[in-house]
Amino acid sequence: MENQSFMDPNYVPEEYKVPYDIIELPSQGLLYPNKKSKVKVEFLTAYDENILTSPNIMASGKLIDVLIERKVKDLGFDHNLLLEGDRMAIILFLRVTAFGEIYIQPVIDPKSKKLVEGEINLSTLENKKLTIKPDENGYFDFKLPKAGRNIKFRLLTGKDEEEIDVIDNELMERNKNDISSKTTIRLERSIMEVDGEKDKIRISNILKSLPILDIRKLNKYMTEIEPGINFKTTARIQGGDSVTTFLRINKNLFWPDI
Repeated sequence: MENQSFMDPNYVPEEYKVPYDIIELPSQGLLYPNKKSKVKVEFLTAYDENILTSPNIMASGKLIDVLIERKVKDLGFDHNLLLEGDRMAIILFLRVTAFGEIYIQPVIDPKSKKLVEGEINLSTLENKKLTIKPDENGYFDFKLPKAGRNIKFRLLTGKDEEEIDVIDNELMERNKNDISSKTTIRLERSIMEVDGEKDKIRISNILKSLPILDIRKLNKYMTEIEPGINFKTTARIQGGDSVTTFLRINKNLFWPDI
């Protein structure tokens, strides 16, 4: 073994290897080219504290991207193509293994109607697995109840969400207002066909004339089938009462009181 360090440039002594675990992706890999359903994820280490304390990374909003790029190993494809739900599953794994299961988040006390500290046990959050199989292109079908049109759509990746944010901000700056177009942009990015029509410009024009009820039904269906984490949970507040809430993912997730 002593000679291996000289012969193999990739050799790493056992004492320097970062511990890891294998986690199951909520999507089960059904939408990835290599169908990978489980990934190797390294634990956060002392070196990663440099990332968590970097003002530039925190200000850029790239913390999740940087952590996933560093800690996910043997993925077999660009980490930016991970579905958002799979990314969140990885991030929660990193948080729990680094700082424990308990997370403090402000919630509304139903009795006093005041904002109080709520204690959430992250280990109780459930995975939402992909239960509906896509077609050979990775698309899903939906028929608009009011317009009667047949939709084919795909689920969005981390790269999609990043690009949607950029486009939305550019539109708000160009239009000089604070009206976000993110809902429309996400639909345009997700929908691949409308009654067999694949041209993106034509699809965009069709979307503008669809009844709002159809859009809401479609968005609801997309949310229902999207794999990931069920963020609906309960938080325990002072006095022992439990409050129903939703976990909010932000930079505070990696800055608990320890």
